[in-house]
Amino acid sequence: MATIQAFGKIASIYNDLPTKSCWIAGGSMRSFLTGDRVKDIDIFSADPQNTLDAFKADTRFSKSVENEFIAHFYKDNLRYEVIKKYPFESQRQTIENFDFTIICAAWGPEGLTVDDRFYVDNAQKRLVVKSLPKPLSSMKRALKYAHKGYYLCPVNLSKILRAIQENHIDWNAPDQNEIDFYPDGTPTFRGLD
Repeated sequence: MATIQAFGKIASIYNDLPTKSCWIAGGSMRSFLTGDRVKDIDIFSADPQNTLDAFKADTRFSKSVENEFIAHFYKDNLRYEVIKKYPFESQRQTIENFDFTIICAAWGPEGLTVDDRFYVDNAQKRLVVKSLPKPLSSMKRALKYAHKGYYLCPVNLSKILRAIQENHIDWNAPDQNEIDFYPDGTPTFRGLD
């Protein structure tokens, strides 16, 4: 019952999507659970092009930005981000590739899919590493979540730092890590001072 109450709004948003061959996952699931402001709704699928075409065909959604990674659409003052870069075969596979357990939740054709730690780590405001495909991005996101009151214990901090050290990153190559880049390809995060 608590899950239905926490995710009633997300279920309504999902039911209003132009296609049901996709799912909502990530930070918005955490925001709906904790009652935080929802910045955007991340949309994943096994076939991002098909999902993108469905959004473009639905006149209720207005497209604002599109690049090789994502496409932004707006409806009712809410931003929907169709994730183009990462196709996943299932909701479970999607959340298995997220960096922190506090965002490891998805709502879609399979119903609700969550990591075993999703609820407890959100309740206790703990940042627990799930996966580190892009450790610099995870470090930046850890700082963002720290501002929201989440705590990264020394063990999980060391996991991120070890992953950064082990990934030999070419700082001049934007594809080496998804940290945020200026239009000319310069990373906004240039290393520690």
